[in-house]
Amino acid sequence: MPEALPKYCHDNAGSDFFQEKPKCNKEYIMSDSEDDYMSFKFTSQEDIRPSLLVNREKRKHEIFKKKLETPCKRQKTLGELEQENREKGLTTAISNENKGFRMLEKMGYKSGESLGKSRSGIKEPIDIVLKQGTSGVGRESHTKEMISKRQQLKIKNLKHFETQFRLANKERKNLAQIRKDFFKVQKICEELDFRKKVKDPVEEFFWTKETIKKRRKIGKECLYTDTDSSDEDDEFEQFVTEENLFAIIDYIRSQYLYCLYCAISAIDIEELNENCPGPYRMDHDDEVD
Repeated sequence: MPEALPKYCHDNAGSDFFQEKPKCNKEYIMSDSEDDYMSFKFTSQEDIRPSLLVNREKRKHEIFKKKLETPCKRQKTLGELEQENREKGLTTAISNENKGFRMLEKMGYKSGESLGKSRSGIKEPIDIVLKQGTSGVGRESHTKEMISKRQQLKIKNLKHFETQFRLANKERKNLAQIRKDFFKVQKICEELDFRKKVKDPVEEFFWTKETIKKRRKIGKECLYTDTDSSDEDDEFEQFVTEENLFAIIDYIRSQYLYCLYCAISAIDIEELNENCPGPYRMDHDDEVD
């Protein structure tokens, strides 16, 4: 027999109070802080025992190691396949089974020989060079030719400048040596003339500039009395030439048997010619600096 409802339930059957659900007992309510051991949280947990962890890591390492050892098989592109096939075809000689090759053999051709009666033709086929880029036919070879010409012209100009520099440097050294020898032989000529009581030089440039200036100042009939000193210096500078140097050398050699480069004065011409190789520096290149 069903249990009778309490009296308040009958009294309040039509009221809102009765429509509410009865509150559950607090002792049956599960706290949020408590764990539900039947929930997905616990059933999905992995086994974290140390031995299993070690085996799992070891397995991962073996898989990773095999991936490193196994080369990556990437699918080749169409261009790469064409390049490989082309290189393979170009490096492979025509076999003896080829009809064209057998026909050549019947005509006397042997593998490794060149074609033609003179046997002077090429033995290897002409290499196939694929054109890269979008430039016109012959543009690349023309560009290379122009670059080569510019480089050759540059090298030629550099060699020309180098040659000109060497010649100019040699000329400067030669002029410096002429000046040195000229002033030296002037002093020697002047001294030798003074010893012989020579009153006037054969030419003004035979004596030193200082002596000529003094003679001009004291000379009564000198044409250069009113000449400026700077003009005189320019005049004396014009005297310094190789031709005038040779003239003074020849003078002291013939008049005083003296050699500028040997620095000796001979007794007679025979002794001078015997002991002196020649009157000029070029004759004494191995003896003087």
